[in-house]
Amino acid sequence: MNLTGLFLIVCCLAGGRSMAMDLRIEPALESCGLQTPPPPKPPEAAAQRIPDSLAVAGSRGLAWVWLADPTRRYPHVALGSGVHAGSVQALASRPGAAAQTVRYPLPLNRVFEDRVPRLVDLDQDGRDEILLIEADALRGAALVVLGLRWTATGPKLFEQARGPYAGSSFRWLNPVGVADFDGDGQLDVASVTTPHVGGVLMLHHVRPPALVPFAKAMDVSNHRMGALEQRLAVIVHQPPARPAIVVPDMTRKALQALRWEAPGRWQEMPAVLPMPGLVERLLPLPQGACALLADGSHWTVTLLP
Repeated sequence: MNLTGLFLIVCCLAGGRSMAMDLRIEPALESCGLQTPPPPKPPEAAAQRIPDSLAVAGSRGLAWVWLADPTRRYPHVALGSGVHAGSVQALASRPGAAAQTVRYPLPLNRVFEDRVPRLVDLDQDGRDEILLIEADALRGAALVVLGLRWTATGPKLFEQARGPYAGSSFRWLNPVGVADFDGDGQLDVASVTTPHVGGVLMLHHVRPPALVPFAKAMDVSNHRMGALEQRLAVIVHQPPARPAIVVPDMTRKALQALRWEAPGRWQEMPAVLPMPGLVERLLPLPQGACALLADGSHWTVTLLP
């Protein structure tokens, strides 16, 4: 098969169903034509965030969020550095009140082993929550959801939900994103546990105080060990079908597409789609993704309904 042309793999479900999952790739211009507007200027307090991290702007109760209090107390270098965050800070806002800075510190046995706070309204109440990777010195990484509440003394961040730990020290995980993967009208959280050593794609229901796993798939990866880039999987929305996840396999030399179907099983391709090089980044496009390969080339990835 010519790698400079089109790649096409067709997957049909067993049992006589006509539904299929196809992936196609084509060479693309730089960034696949995506135009990224310049980010807004963060507040002065966010200048103290940990190195190589992003301050993220929001509009639903959290104006800004950033990772702070750099520490070396957890010397894991999944993201290329042993410096992690001892706290997360936010600029909280609400109508009729001045914005206030709020800090959520971690105990000495934990850090935020992350570089990008994710703002999402998980409970769909009109206010954003913060989704982060937290790491424990003995139990490894876990997803944590922080909410915001206002009290008589001001805004407070609190733990709203927590996922399972990765299992032991220096075991990490990386979020994929948020969508209604099982069609129940509620948002779910997808992540890959241990993406460097036998990655497991997991879907979680949001059931405070827990993130409860309800589906898993093996042998995928959404991160390269030591890389700062955490965007290596995308969620593709093609209604009326349920959201699909496009993610590299463990070698990062091929792509897989998966969708959680009723009555509770994965729809996926019977064979992964070979790529013309190592996948370094996947950015979302309306019908798929923009893939950046290790050689610097860009490819559009299309999920065909």
